Amino acid sequence: MNREIVPGIHWIYESGPDRAEKLNLSERQPDWYEAGREAYIPQCAYLVDGGEETLLFDTLSPASTEQILDAVDDVVGDRGLDYLVVSHPDVPHAGNTKPILEAYPETTLVAPAYGNDHELYRLDEGLHVAEGDSIDLGDRVVDFHEATFLDAPVSVWMTERETETLFPVDWMGFPHLDEEALAFVDELDGEFETSRLTEFHGRVLFWYQYVDVDRTNAEIDYLIEKFDPAIIAPAHGLVIRENPTEYMAMMKDVTRTLDEEGRIGTLG
Repeated sequence: MNREIVPGIHWIYESGPDRAEKLNLSERQPDWYEAGREAYIPQCAYLVDGGEETLLFDTLSPASTEQILDAVDDVVGDRGLDYLVVSHPDVPHAGNTKPILEAYPETTLVAPAYGNDHELYRLDEGLHVAEGDSIDLGDRVVDFHEATFLDAPVSVWMTERETETLFPVDWMGFPHLDEEALAFVDELDGEFETSRLTEFHGRVLFWYQYVDVDRTNAEIDYLIEKFDPAIIAPAHGLVIRENPTEYMAMMKDVTRTLDEEGRIGTLG
């Protein structure tokens, strides 16, 4: 499944299994959840067509190998894929690195310059990028950034200049209901609940419960000022294209909630 966010940036989506039972949503019944519905924490990759060159950010999991290959082929055709950026060596992000590079052997593998686990997924053989590095694709330029909130020491974020899109990888992930797949957040029914963000970060970025609230929220304010994105494209959530900084600010409430209540998976 895929959808064009804006001309030249394509969202490639993998739903994964229904997480409603695993998250105990029926028992806890958060405001955003409807009893009996399926709920998913998606895995997303993004393909940037820069006119002259193309770039894929992350790879989905091995469960979606054919899907990611078909999606890339639909966009790039005979031009091929010029760059494959792996944000970090985790299965939902790097799991299809090998088949993609086999399908497009001329592709340049791009990996974070941070951390020391680069032997995973052969990232040690890639072009390593850090804060301040960029790739010019022609009509699009992507910039790389040190990941502020991450779940692996080898990690990098990305932005696209013209559309002002922020790709914050695991940060700002959240679950969604079955019929909300590939919907933009502004297309969802009702008000977006901060508890969706809390649900994800309390389980996946569980170290949030140990952070200094004031310092963490000051860092979120800094990220809002630094990036001021027009679009947010997370790896484990739906794309945000309206008032994105308001959703970034919601993360400060997530910090406070997890400080007070602890990891979601241990509540109750």
